[in-house]
Amino acid sequence: MGDTSERHGPRASESPAGTQAVGRALAVLRLFIEAEGDVQITEITQRLGLTPGTAHRVVGALAAEGFLVRNPATDGYYLGSTAILLGQAAQRTLGADRAMPLLEQLNAETNESVNLVVRDGDESVVVMRVQSTLPLRFEQHPGARFPLYSTASGKAMMSRAGDTEAYVRSLPARLPAVTPHTVSTPRQLAGELERTRARGYSVDNEENVEGVRCVGAPVLDAHGHAHAAVVVQVPSVRLPDERVEELAPRLIEVAEQVAQVVPSDRTMRSAHRRAEPGR
Repeated sequence: MGDTSERHGPRASESPAGTQAVGRALAVLRLFIEAEGDVQITEITQRLGLTPGTAHRVVGALAAEGFLVRNPATDGYYLGSTAILLGQAAQRTLGADRAMPLLEQLNAETNESVNLVVRDGDESVVVMRVQSTLPLRFEQHPGARFPLYSTASGKAMMSRAGDTEAYVRSLPARLPAVTPHTVSTPRQLAGELERTRARGYSVDNEENVEGVRCVGAPVLDAHGHAHAAVVVQVPSVRLPDERVEELAPRLIEVAEQVAQVVPSDRTMRSAHRRAEPGR
């Protein structure tokens, strides 16, 4: 997916002292969310548009505080103990540590991959995943992002969002096709959201990944709005319509259980806005 970064907030001349440095450090840390191995300084400079000197200073500061660790064998960096502890604290605060056993139980019952997904603007973001152990499965990692309109998670969340109508109105007349099966117009999507809300679960019919079907259920907050969803992800050959109907009631039940372990005054909504770090 292409870079959708935008500048937000006050002009640089009006920014509080240190804001740019903090933004750069956070942008560097976000690169590690989807990293599958060590991240090199060259990758940081290329992806964030930083000079080598700036990248070295930012990475050095993060390493000094334990957020990053340098691997002498590769000269790259990986997340350090401070980042791990911060992530664990976030999981405790949001109730995610209590949600994981629920996802694991659903995975054990279905032997299929199970995701906990949150909304970030117009995207679905995978925050927790329990992978299927079957040989035929779709590989995915926490941090993966997809359009709301092409995913079961997105349709589940938007069927119970507080801004559903505004979101649908904001879409272009012709939706970009992620696969040949993706809904193509806002009107079609609105119909999908109505059906999802009525039955309590959503279905992705190979709309985001060819050969993969998904079933999703919204995780509702205290106001009845959804900022998260539980999704079962299955190769299409193992998910005929009959099995969708079998999975749906249990999926809805797990989503309700996840909602109960998330503190009522919080959501797992991802609220950050990605700022262009600049040089």
